[in-house]
Amino acid sequence: MPHTGLSHSTHLRKGTTEDLSAVYNLSRLCFDEPWSLQSLYSSLESGYDLLLCEQNGMLAGYILSLTVLDEIQIMQVAVAPASRRQGVAGEMSRYLIDHARGINSISLELRCSNKAAYNLYTSLGFTKTGYRKQYYAANAAGISEDAVLMEICPAAE
Repeated sequence: MPHTGLSHSTHLRKGTTEDLSAVYNLSRLCFDEPWSLQSLYSSLESGYDLLLCEQNGMLAGYILSLTVLDEIQIMQVAVAPASRRQGVAGEMSRYLIDHARGINSISLELRCSNKAAYNLYTSLGFTKTGYRKQYYAANAAGISEDAVLMEICPAAE
């Protein structure tokens, strides 16, 4: 997969089970509740798609998604701390949208407090479709956070 708007040392490619150790390590940096390594293996074995962004040979980010019939559900988007604010999540998301042949909708959920992700997906054409109350596990203060549901219909774009 050729890179597009990122630096020349950056490229996107399909991930495989051989990449899951690095994916797991990145997920542990990015998420309060990362999937286990076994869950990541099981997801790929059951048909999930993994899109990787590499910068200078290192994993800069990934998108884990599931396609069911004509819908894609984005399950995880992670960007390495050193690669944030460089367009990695946007480039991966645009790639997913641009290559969604025969897909009627792409959906995701994100924390209500994640304003950067909300602004990114809004700029890509996603619209808010609803909320999931107390979707995320309670934090140390005992507060669980709602999720914002978002969707784009690439066929209509």
